[in-house]
Amino acid sequence: MSELSLTPLPGPFGAQVHGVDVDRGVDRDVLRALALAFVEHKVLLLRDQDLSPDAYAAFARAWGTPRVDGFAERNVPGFDFMSTVGNVGGVNEQEVYRNGASFWHTDCAAEADPDATTMLYCLQAPEEGGETLIADMQAAYEALDEETRRRIDPLVAVHRYSGTGEIVGGREEWEHPLQPVTEETAETLPPPARRPLARAHSVTGRKGLYSPAGSIVAVEGMEREEAHHLVRRLKLHAILPEFRYAHRYRPGDLLMWDNTATLHFARPIGPCDDGRNRRLLHRIVPLGLPRPLDERGSEPSG
Repeated sequence: MSELSLTPLPGPFGAQVHGVDVDRGVDRDVLRALALAFVEHKVLLLRDQDLSPDAYAAFARAWGTPRVDGFAERNVPGFDFMSTVGNVGGVNEQEVYRNGASFWHTDCAAEADPDATTMLYCLQAPEEGGETLIADMQAAYEALDEETRRRIDPLVAVHRYSGTGEIVGGREEWEHPLQPVTEETAETLPPPARRPLARAHSVTGRKGLYSPAGSIVAVEGMEREEAHHLVRRLKLHAILPEFRYAHRYRPGDLLMWDNTATLHFARPIGPCDDGRNRRLLHRIVPLGLPRPLDERGSEPSG
């Protein structure tokens, strides 16, 4: 295996990782190098991976404790923390499931610890559609005018799991409804959580907007109508093209992003009606900071 190296992704942020074969196992030094690159670049792409579910699970566990989200109907057999995403197989053939992430949001915003990594491993990729759009919340915050930053810096938002409360900021007409939340799944979801509208990253200390779309149900000390207009303004600013990277998958891609510093959206995909638009990915969300940094610490980079 060659030495780990990075090249920029074709967007305003993110990096492609070279020289890492996850299926063969990743040692402690490589994990730490990946973790440092992760908090710096916010998105990492490892291409041409050939992962068994066991190897993928081992990599995710080395990164953090995987979240069990309760949607058992989408699980990969034998793994309660690895789910299927796309338009192939079982409930994923239903529109509300295959496009259930087609709205701007941050994973795990209502968890006790909001630090989390989303990992998607691609097995099948369509010729059109199904991209993941990821927006840089630190760059979006820094591009706000000074008056707006002063206004939002002291504000605290209340987040609930997407789909279990009426959000402020609303949905755009091009955003899709969420996949259904069963009573059994609802019982596993965390209670509402308080988060700063502008949150400093737990490792770097760099401030960014925190999840200004998808899960905010209130802004403390603010009437609902005022909160709605403020949050929607922040959302529409945060998803401007200059802050976004759009990832078109190909089989073997392992894409991972930092939920503390990003917002994301799954571009809608149609039903699987022929071999050219099959989309299937395996998703794992390790909670907390990347374990190699959490255990050994790291020097803030800015």
